[in-house]
Amino acid sequence: MKKIIPEYTPVDLSRWARKEHFEVFQGFAQSTFNQTVLIDITALLKHIKEVGWKFYPTMIFLLAKIVNRHTEFRMAIKNNELVIWNEIHPNYTIFHNETETFSSMWSHYDGNIQHFQDTYSEDVARYGNNLAYWPKEESRENIFFISAIPWVSFTSFNVNVANMQNFFAPMFTLAKYYEQDGKVLLPLAVQVHHSVCDGFHVARLFNELQELCNDLPHQ
Repeated sequence: MKKIIPEYTPVDLSRWARKEHFEVFQGFAQSTFNQTVLIDITALLKHIKEVGWKFYPTMIFLLAKIVNRHTEFRMAIKNNELVIWNEIHPNYTIFHNETETFSSMWSHYDGNIQHFQDTYSEDVARYGNNLAYWPKEESRENIFFISAIPWVSFTSFNVNVANMQNFFAPMFTLAKYYEQDGKVLLPLAVQVHHSVCDGFHVARLFNELQELCNDLPHQ
């Protein structure tokens, strides 16, 4: 598998406001945390129906747009050094009905929603019938993770991953959306690492996502 070498910027810990917090959560208080919220996607569904887009790649794009805005969601350890990826791309799951398994695949994100719709469709057409866990020939380090469980809604969701000390990429999980009080609500969970991210940052992410769902960008 060919590896794409991404660009990054090293973090100057001596000048970083979160230096002490980073050291605490890399030391005795190692932890990740999960949060689940309900996103109102009523306006979003109406808009994507009008323009003919698909729901899953649209949500993937919106999450990619937000995580690329903020450095706390683009951090990693590279050569024993804390770095910020210059850009980060979505890695998402594709379900296979015939085997009841899934594949994990990434698509390139360039900030243009129409480009991403096309890129997603091309990748799924090319690799969607490949039952391998990693069907794509090329791999990336600068990715974050999205999975979907569209068969059931949930009120909370927790991911348990061993050896999470330096795993800083956010992990999103989408559930089945449903109607309530005239709105369509989407349960959405995220797991982040406390070394690089706090509750404030996750709250801002969800608030910005809601704003985008209310007013979907055209590009």
